[in-house]
Amino acid sequence: MYTRPGTRRGGAFSGTQGSRKAPLTALLIVFIIISTVMTFLFLRSVRYKNNVELQFRRQVVNAVVDAIDNVNRLTTGVQSDSANKLSLVRQNVHLIDKVNEFSKSLGGNAYVDEEAVQVLYDDIISYEKLLATGTSSTLEARDALLTHLTAVHAFLRDLN
Repeated sequence: MYTRPGTRRGGAFSGTQGSRKAPLTALLIVFIIISTVMTFLFLRSVRYKNNVELQFRRQVVNAVVDAIDNVNRLTTGVQSDSANKLSLVRQNVHLIDKVNEFSKSLGGNAYVDEEAVQVLYDDIISYEKLLATGTSSTLEARDALLTHLTAVHAFLRDLN
């Protein structure tokens, strides 16, 4: 029987056309595998970034709460342990500042505005000056520091 070139009796393609489909099929399979792997890696990196942001936010909130607790322990007058208590507040404010820097360096946003952190540092410095002189009441400086920390805490609470 006479057959056309390029076909067989069953209607299938000849070996030359079948060999053209094999590389395309292999290329399609490789593309599907690469797409699946890239999707998996992307989802994993998104989950990691979300976990990092959550941990940073928790650290900032904990630092603010600890700073508020330490300010509440300060008395309105100058006592022998006032400087130690104030140093704990400074450590918490420094932690807030550093977590902000870490977040920004990783491409995120600061959790507390830099100006707010600077105001907290200024409040601490003014309180330290009052402690150094030891002649006046520290009530106003303590209240200013507590007010600013409470405002930062309210901002973070509204952020969630």
